[in-house]
Amino acid sequence: MRRSRLGQSKGLGSKLIFVLVALAFVGSGYLIGRYFLSSLLDRPAGGEPVTGQGPDPSGSTTTTTVQIQTKPVTLYRVQVGAFSTSENAENAAEAAIAKGVGAAVMSPDPLYKVYCGITGSKDAAKKLAETAQPKLSGSVVGENDNLYVATTEIPSRSFTITGPKTQVEQIQNAFVKADTAVQSLLAFWDAQYLGRESQVVISSMESELSALAAELDETTPDAGLKTAHSAAKKIVSDLALAAQGAKDSAGGDSSKVAAGTSTFIKSMDSYIEELKKLSP
Repeated sequence: MRRSRLGQSKGLGSKLIFVLVALAFVGSGYLIGRYFLSSLLDRPAGGEPVTGQGPDPSGSTTTTTVQIQTKPVTLYRVQVGAFSTSENAENAAEAAIAKGVGAAVMSPDPLYKVYCGITGSKDAAKKLAETAQPKLSGSVVGENDNLYVATTEIPSRSFTITGPKTQVEQIQNAFVKADTAVQSLLAFWDAQYLGRESQVVISSMESELSALAAELDETTPDAGLKTAHSAAKKIVSDLALAAQGAKDSAGGDSSKVAAGTSTFIKSMDSYIEELKKLSP
């Protein structure tokens, strides 16, 4: 009788364990199924899990990094004179303008040099020097002095900027447009000095640069982009003025040609100096 009761107890214990194990499997299966169902219900139509705020379509809060590389350019600058002080250089530039020759002082290296034009071709520079020399002879320069054509190589500059995507792209676009504008303005003045018809559409370039300068002016840059933004704004704004000066000079008015030349020289000085700050 004892063996029989012991056998029954073992049978009941085995059954109880089986039932508990089965219930555990059912319970865990339910929890796992509920977990996967919840994950599926929480996914958007594209299949990506929802993890909070979606990406800003404007890119204003998305951080990105780009490398900006400007194009190298060769300049031919027609030099009127070199002076040890800024005051004397400015006086010479004003004297040249009074004679109908556009002129401006560029940043010292270490002398303050006065130029009466910048071209993209040596032939155009020589032609300008030949035309300007008689007007300046005996007053701004010596009677037998020839104007000097200086060749300057502006190297490619490379630098990296990181910040909000929209601002980074705006600055990157500004430097791309600036490179194009420099080449176009050089081509315009080459044609002017060589007496050829210019193929550059100055009016559309001036409008585009002015609009871009206004956009940059309205932007409050991220802390890490202030230097690049300031340089882009200065370069584009000055090139827009140079394009306006070129457009005004296209009619052939000598005073407007002189003014346009002076403005272009100043814009190129800004271009060179601002790039140095970003990529010494």
